[in-house]
Amino acid sequence: MTSESHHYCKNLMEVNKSHAVVTNQPIYNEQGILLLAPGSELSEKRADILLQHKLMKPLEECVGIASSFSAKQLYEFINKFSANIAGLVAVTDSENHQRILRQVCLYYEKFPLLQQNLTVLALRAPRIYYQGLFSAAAGLAIAIQLKLSQKELQTVFIAGLYHDIGFLYLAPELSQKTQEFSNDEWKALQAHPIIAQRFLNLIPDLPKEIGSAIANHHERIDGTGYPFNVFGDKLPMVSQIIAATDNIIFNHSRYQDYGVHAHAMLLTALKLSDNIYFETVYDAAMVLFKHAPSPTTTLIEAPSADELLARQKMLRQQFENATFLSKKLMALPAGPMTRSVSAVMGRLAISVVRSGILQQEEWLSKSTQEHVAEDSLSLVEVSVMQDQIYDQLLHLKNIMERVVEAIPAHDTPLKTLAEKALNQIELQYALTS
Repeated sequence: MTSESHHYCKNLMEVNKSHAVVTNQPIYNEQGILLLAPGSELSEKRADILLQHKLMKPLEECVGIASSFSAKQLYEFINKFSANIAGLVAVTDSENHQRILRQVCLYYEKFPLLQQNLTVLALRAPRIYYQGLFSAAAGLAIAIQLKLSQKELQTVFIAGLYHDIGFLYLAPELSQKTQEFSNDEWKALQAHPIIAQRFLNLIPDLPKEIGSAIANHHERIDGTGYPFNVFGDKLPMVSQIIAATDNIIFNHSRYQDYGVHAHAMLLTALKLSDNIYFETVYDAAMVLFKHAPSPTTTLIEAPSADELLARQKMLRQQFENATFLSKKLMALPAGPMTRSVSAVMGRLAISVVRSGILQQEEWLSKSTQEHVAEDSLSLVEVSVMQDQIYDQLLHLKNIMERVVEAIPAHDTPLKTLAEKALNQIELQYALTS
């Protein structure tokens, strides 16, 4: 088996412990030798046999799972999930949205392989599964706001559900990591949209636009995404919707402990991301955000001014370090990665100016640990903007690491200088909470 098939087989083996995974057709190796007959349960022992062979057909096509999620269950799961997120239920509770949601869930049920994969995802990677529910619900709301066609609504919904399905085919620990990737880990991470597309392309009669949307959901209009560094004019609208929901999901998980106030924090975060998605997608997402009810309770906890001030000083220093290195790298011969450095550095500089956070040190210095409610909200807003600057710095550092690695070894002075400058970009949270 390939490493990708190996990981998926392991996931199926674990699923079999609670939901019977049974072969629905004979499984042969590449030499045509029968490994498992139809009706065989995928026990650990039988899975070990399969792991030793290259199979004639993908394993997914040869097995079925007892109690795979039906259209009715998926519809109920999404509504139950949305009900717990004030900003989401505000836009998914309408009669029109519910009617369309029922239709796209029935569309999902037409494809047994989709049902199988989603069931495995829910049982083996619940965090990614819930992110898929979020992306499908929010993406569908954005698509409805944009008045997309029925086919496009179906594409958005399925692409949202499965946008990170590729992680089922990768080492489990990779999905938990956010920084300090080795070169091999970075390449594996960048492959997850392609792996997902490859799986979806196995499914008979499933439109290829769905796989294409997923393959491109980490691309950005300025060409700084992955895995293809595609620029905006070549990106499908659906992939941009999934990209926007992916960003919303990430920030929601970051701020969910703030309860009803999380929605306002997401809105602040989204305002600093308006230049990486299609303008129409960004505008539709912003319209939906405004439907959410305003909090009626007081924000009790907020980061202290001292913590924010320490973090702000760190960010300012790291921004200066990143600026120094980016100038050196942008002087290299033009290429996709050097163009990405230029684009991300330009976007970061704009975000720093627009947020104004690096000019707020005097206000933070004068603040005390005791705040009225208005000060607490202001401190939280500063914290959110710091998060966005941090994320962009981290993205820039990841790209610059790839460029520095590619500097020829014979160019010793530049490589030594670049590696030293890269090591000085130390991104650490100053907040203790």
